[in-house]
Amino acid sequence: MTPAYIILGALVLVGTILYLTDKKPQDNAEQTDTPPASQPDTCTADCCATNEVCPSELLLKAACNDNAYYDDEELDQFKDRNADDYSPDEMELFRDVLYTLKPHELLPWRQALKKRGIVLPTPLHDEFLMLYNEVSTTQTNP
Repeated sequence: MTPAYIILGALVLVGTILYLTDKKPQDNAEQTDTPPASQPDTCTADCCATNEVCPSELLLKAACNDNAYYDDEELDQFKDRNADDYSPDEMELFRDVLYTLKPHELLPWRQALKKRGIVLPTPLHDEFLMLYNEVSTTQTNP
């Protein structure tokens, strides 16, 4: 009976050692696989099936560029507001800025809003995508 206890104890010891040595790489892998909280969201609601390139991907690329200044400080009051919580007058403020932008400023402006924690009102999000698609179609078809 004693040899059985020795074998059982050796198996438990080897199993514990293997478990502990295997646990460390898994912890490191979990830390590197987890994206940081500050990373922008991936291509989800911003996508449009008619786009060759998702606007979200372009927004992520634009995040690496220098910050451009847009004369829209009046929109800072809407920081951390839900997209469905805007009044018609508040949406008009966004619309005024959106329709005064030059075509090449659309994506950088949207990225600047995201960085500042400002979400476009839901109807304007659709208008933004429409404008962006129109501009990208115009640029590809002279």
